[in-house]
Amino acid sequence: MLQRRPPPPGSVSASWRLVAMGTCGLAWALALASLVLLGVNRDAPDSLAYWVMDVVSALAYGLVVWLMLPRSRHPVAWILVLVAVGCGLSALVAQLALLGLAHGAPPQLVGLLVTAGSWVWVPGTLGSMAVLPWLVVPGRRPPWTRVVLAVAVAAIVVATLATALSQHPYVDNPLAIAESGSAVQRVFHHIGAWPQRLCVVIGFAGAGWLLVQRRRLRGDAGRGLGWLVVGELFMNAAFVPVVFLLAMGPLMVEVSGLALVVAQLFLPAALLVVVLGQQLWGVDVTVSRVTLWALLTGALVIGYSALAWGLGHLLPGSRQVAGLLAVGLVTALGQPLRHWLQARVDSLVYGQGADPVRLLRALDRDEPTGRRTSLESLVDALRRGLRLGGVQVRSVDGHLVVGSGRLAPDVVAVPLQVEGRRLGELVASAPPGQRVDDRTSRQIEQMRGVIGVALELAQANQRLEAATDRLLEVRMEERRMLRRDLHDGMGPALAGVGLGLAAAQRRLRHDPDGTAELLAELATEVERRTDDVRLLARAMLPAQLDDGDLGDALAVLAARFAGSGLDVRVDSEHLGRVDTRHQLATYHVAAEAVVNAYRHAGCTRVDVSVATTPDGVVLSVVDDGTGIPDQHRPGVGLRSMRERASELGGSLEVGAGPGGRGTVVRMVLP
Repeated sequence: MLQRRPPPPGSVSASWRLVAMGTCGLAWALALASLVLLGVNRDAPDSLAYWVMDVVSALAYGLVVWLMLPRSRHPVAWILVLVAVGCGLSALVAQLALLGLAHGAPPQLVGLLVTAGSWVWVPGTLGSMAVLPWLVVPGRRPPWTRVVLAVAVAAIVVATLATALSQHPYVDNPLAIAESGSAVQRVFHHIGAWPQRLCVVIGFAGAGWLLVQRRRLRGDAGRGLGWLVVGELFMNAAFVPVVFLLAMGPLMVEVSGLALVVAQLFLPAALLVVVLGQQLWGVDVTVSRVTLWALLTGALVIGYSALAWGLGHLLPGSRQVAGLLAVGLVTALGQPLRHWLQARVDSLVYGQGADPVRLLRALDRDEPTGRRTSLESLVDALRRGLRLGGVQVRSVDGHLVVGSGRLAPDVVAVPLQVEGRRLGELVASAPPGQRVDDRTSRQIEQMRGVIGVALELAQANQRLEAATDRLLEVRMEERRMLRRDLHDGMGPALAGVGLGLAAAQRRLRHDPDGTAELLAELATEVERRTDDVRLLARAMLPAQLDDGDLGDALAVLAARFAGSGLDVRVDSEHLGRVDTRHQLATYHVAAEAVVNAYRHAGCTRVDVSVATTPDGVVLSVVDDGTGIPDQHRPGVGLRSMRERASELGGSLEVGAGPGGRGTVVRMVLP
């Protein structure tokens, strides 16, 4: 079951939030004021579609600025500020001009309003056409794009100045810097629409540039560029008849304005996704719903209008029937269209994380590379696919297994289970200052089965690697023990036997009695070394240490002395978890102590106890033998035990047993 902690305060800058809210409020106030004046005037401007485009742009881009500016100071955000405020002013001054004409306002005021409506929208709109496409693609741009941007900016400046400062053919422009017919006005007349034409050409080139980048970029990196291309194409296409034909009929004007309105169905959401990228947390649901509503509404209105117009021409005598048929067709196609648009809007806003099947395919494509395991690749792909800030997989005891990114204070946790067995949990969080939404939470819930299986496989591999390492370490330690015992014990002994046999051979003829006595001594030495070999075999590392079971290994050690006359008893009841190095050291010291007791103590019983305490691993070996003489000098075995203890930072003490009888060997390994 998914668990969530309360989200932390937002990390969006408060000052920039106020700037964004002020810009949005201004754009919306201008648009709403123009709507109010529309009701007062009861008359629309001559180009209704352009006025509608101005109102729609002010409302849409005002909202986009409100969402974008606090999260990013990308140059595109400032272009959209110009679009929102400029289009809002254009819509308002158009209605104010109508109001002034209707009520006999001063000619200069009417002229100012009429001419202002022709240029206040120019910087933002032309900037969104000719400049914006070259700025939105992430990464470094080719040097030649700087030349294109410089030309576009220069054309926008010239177009704005020429429109604002030239004389209007029908009204007096108070901002004009010279009278009609002057040299300056002739320059403006010759310039004409060429700066705007240049911006349209650069805009089409920018749309082509975006299309090339969309094909180059894969996955979420190119997400939204396709929508941006469509919007830019509609935007620039709408201006082709305006700036190239100059003289257009009413139908062409309305079609051009309608193309601008259609462009606004694609551009706002695409700009948010492209510019903000993974910083869309907290507004993705809003963007998704508003975009779907706008697209669905626009598609239904345009579809109904086209069907009604077409059926009206097919059935000229039955316009009412044509209208009813258009309503029926739009209603029938509405639900399939909604599902189709929903899938594409989700893909735009959420990327591959919108579809579990696509996300699973992406996880499958992210193969482990280098030292990355499959689980690490899956976790990293999940974080990128769902655009999370951090993802961690933890074991049942809370230890971190793998992680990607950085967790924020607000996290969601999902238990990982396989066939009813709890293996750990998946912990995820949004980027800092944001919150994991319900859709992403459901996606995380759906992915936990795949991550659970990967965690089980990773844990099995870890156990296998640990067992392999432990086996290698055990066998290497066994080889070191054999080498030391053979070098320090059996080697010199056998060499001595060989020298004795050579001496016996030389003395055989002239000293038969001495030779017989020497051979008897050599036979005793060989018998003693045979016992040493048996003891060495008894002290060999048992297979139980391969599995990390120290208690069973000590039990096997005790069983090896059965029948030798020595009763070895082991107590490992309080033995907890011990790592491989401590197990090997403990076993070797215990085996060495038991062998020494068997060799030198003359004892009948040895008690071996091992336990884990707050001080560490405590080993105690107690025999009931004769004890250690006062003049005894430590041999190889005792030195070896002390060395093993000191290697791990432990201590080893050897002293008299209870009541002064026997010997106690006590080792503590922290």
